[in-house]
Amino acid sequence: MGEGSISTEMNSASAPDLKVAVKEGQGDAALAFLETSEVVTYTREEEKAVVRKIDWVLMPLCFGQMTISYTIQYMDKSVMAQAAVYDLITNLGLKGQEYSWCSSIFYFGYLAFQPFAARLLNYFPLGRFVGATSIIWGVIIFCTAGAMDFKGMMAVRFFLGLAEAGVSPAYVLITGTWYKKDEIPLRITTWYCGNGFAIILQSFVAYGIGHIHTGIAVWRWFFIIFGILGLVWGFVLWFFMPDSPLTARFLNDRERAIAIERLRDNRTGIVNTTFKKEQLVEALTDVKVWYGFFYSIACVVPATAVANFGGLIIKGFGFNSFETSLLNTPLGVTQCMGLVTAGFVTLYFPNTRCLMQFLCNVPAVIGSVLVYTLPSHNRTGRLIAFYCTNFTNASLPMMFALTTTNIAGQTKRSVSTALLFVGYSIAFIIGPQFFRASEAPEYGTGFKTMIIMFSIAALAPGLYFVYAIWLNRRKQKNLEESGDDNGPVVNEEFFDLTDKQQPRFVYVM
Repeated sequence: MGEGSISTEMNSASAPDLKVAVKEGQGDAALAFLETSEVVTYTREEEKAVVRKIDWVLMPLCFGQMTISYTIQYMDKSVMAQAAVYDLITNLGLKGQEYSWCSSIFYFGYLAFQPFAARLLNYFPLGRFVGATSIIWGVIIFCTAGAMDFKGMMAVRFFLGLAEAGVSPAYVLITGTWYKKDEIPLRITTWYCGNGFAIILQSFVAYGIGHIHTGIAVWRWFFIIFGILGLVWGFVLWFFMPDSPLTARFLNDRERAIAIERLRDNRTGIVNTTFKKEQLVEALTDVKVWYGFFYSIACVVPATAVANFGGLIIKGFGFNSFETSLLNTPLGVTQCMGLVTAGFVTLYFPNTRCLMQFLCNVPAVIGSVLVYTLPSHNRTGRLIAFYCTNFTNASLPMMFALTTTNIAGQTKRSVSTALLFVGYSIAFIIGPQFFRASEAPEYGTGFKTMIIMFSIAALAPGLYFVYAIWLNRRKQKNLEESGDDNGPVVNEEFFDLTDKQQPRFVYVM
């Protein structure tokens, strides 16, 4: 049984006509598969064998691709900070808050594309969608090297945001398509480790690029190299990223049936390309959806300190450019430590996602307080404290896991995931504005903001935890009161109903 699942005996006499359900677009695509396949029974050992096969294929192909793609994408976010260390600001003649706006404009494009992403992710095969957008992304980041002034950089980074906007939401949906509720957090934290790997890899690459002496400005080499990597990896994604268990070529018929059947307890379905207006309305009126929106803002606003200003902050402690590049590395280490720990804890201890969000933000609060309060001559203490702030990055993947497991209905899940990333993009728009150029290198306003937002991100999950418990108790009470009038039906888990429409849906926390 998966985390938060309920075992029920289906009543075939009350089952709806599956052909009608599929024809009208009401059911998940898995219904058609179940209708034409024999009932599959399997042992726990067989399921483990299928999961191992999925892991062995998806970890190097799917999640490996996610990690590398995320690494390259995170390099893009923080390459602005690294490139700033190597004179991007002076080379382009940026003044005042123009550098901050070059960081923020990316997320105006990211934000603008989210409504379209919600529809496209519901319609296009996820693997092809990720591949195509990644290819476009690689081309645009390569073109960034040609920016000659503030206006040129603003334009190219806006289009870069458009290209990347659908990739992260797609990864969240892909994870929920392949794995059970209790397996999802570890897999999400696995591919999200790409952020940490990006910091580590980029630090060494930046150190090497800093030694390039040609007629081309050093900062342009960041975008040339990462643009080529992004383009190559986009084609890898296009050819190898699988779409769903329904079309997985590496599984035989029985393994495919087991892979689908084992997802029954999720009650979130696999694929449905029909955009349902009623699910859109429900998503826009669901407290859980808006919680995810605001929580992503609370998480990401302080995270902009590392993504966009990490290099400048560390350099401000009194280190030179080359030292700054290498001293970025521990930021990736602390992030990966938090992610791996949160992933394994939630795998072995059910309903601990909210708890891990709290625990991962505690060192972030302490670290930001210490950076703000320690004297400037204590640069070692301030540096270690700054490293601790990156533990917070494990809390956002926990929010991804809560969203993909507690929101059912394909349209509702697509819209909910897109809204979560709307909050994500808004946070990256407003976050850099708290790091005022006039306050460098202390960035007093920025670190005050970090303290406040980290505290909110630590305490808010307690509210989600209590709300999820209340929802589960209310559903259980309604089931008991309805008795036989609300009995289970065959394959109801794949009717593409929302979590609110399913009386037996159980929320995790």
